[in-house]
Amino acid sequence: MKRLEDIEKLSVSDLERIAQDESIRVPSMLKHDISIMARTLEMASKDDEEETPKVQFKKRITLFSCSAAAVAVIAVALSLSFHNAPKDTFEDPRMAYVQMEQVFGFISDKMNTGMDIAYAAEPVLDKTINALR
Repeated sequence: MKRLEDIEKLSVSDLERIAQDESIRVPSMLKHDISIMARTLEMASKDDEEETPKVQFKKRITLFSCSAAAVAVIAVALSLSFHNAPKDTFEDPRMAYVQMEQVFGFISDKMNTGMDIAYAAEPVLDKTINALR
């Protein structure tokens, strides 16, 4: 029996020559053990293949989220570019400030509405992701 250090020092051609030598007797249980290991590896690879759709679904959700964010940014940019330029119609700074507060209130209301919709959708998305895990 060779030591591990001696086997590690052998070249590939030496290992192939030893493997092809039919005068070396192979234990009868070795073939059985190898077939069991092969079946175990096949089952493990099948488990990996079963997880693939879940991983693909998570990637699709991420891609969808990024795409939706990009579309939202483009929509805002386009709406701002087609919007008429503001006119300087206020001579009194207090009136301009009141108008600015109204606009910020309007923006805040719209943002709150959007956040409420997003928060309402979050439990459904979490339930879906947990079901896929």
